Amino acid sequence: MNRPILRRLRRLLRSLENELLPPRCVFCGADTIVTRASICRGCERDLIRNSPACRGCALPLPSGNSEYCGRCQRGRRPFTAVVAPFAYAFPLDAAIKAFKFRRRLYYVPAFAELLLPAIADLPRTIDAIQPVPLHRRRKVFRGFNQAWEIAKPVASALQLPLLDAVRRCRHTPYQSGLPAAERRRNLRGAFRVRARIDVCHVLLVDDVITTATTCRQIAMLLKAHGVPEVSVLALARAIAD
Repeated sequence: MNRPILRRLRRLLRSLENELLPPRCVFCGADTIVTRASICRGCERDLIRNSPACRGCALPLPSGNSEYCGRCQRGRRPFTAVVAPFAYAFPLDAAIKAFKFRRRLYYVPAFAELLLPAIADLPRTIDAIQPVPLHRRRKVFRGFNQAWEIAKPVASALQLPLLDAVRRCRHTPYQSGLPAAERRRNLRGAFRVRARIDVCHVLLVDDVITTATTCRQIAMLLKAHGVPEVSVLALARAIAD
């Protein structure tokens, strides 16, 4: 079949798809047939941006006078950069919960649309991507690893490999609702490296950062296994109670 006929068929199929299943905003249901986006422009404008934010932990900063919050300025920073472009607030928080706990995988294209522009804020030296792992028991129960689904379009956009080098070897209670000290105890010995990692700068990808305890534990483990630099990318930054 020649190319002009194939192009006409594609246009016909696209037109038919738009008639039967027109693209709609995942947040409000508005028609997005013109932009073909998963989020309408109104809902995207309503999302709360996490900017300016600390480069060391993604906490919101009161002004743009410094790249780091007071804690990151005083302490040792395990990450080269941490990027979380949005605040964990409505409607993004509700969408992330529905995605994780009710298997609403149709949110993935919308999350990719929100996350991919944030790639510009990442270091150029990143050469591999590691999604934050789930314990196998939780993955079987949930049916998927939310960090892996979010990481796939990022890896595709950056043309970088997705690693499966870190495993969660101990099943732990949910981190949400735990104070920082308890989060650290909860994750002690929870991860292990299962394969050799011959890269220089790993990007950890997750859905939400609350205290960065999980990513910090993984970063320390990766560095102990010879990875010089670790950065973090997440959709949203929550503020721990």
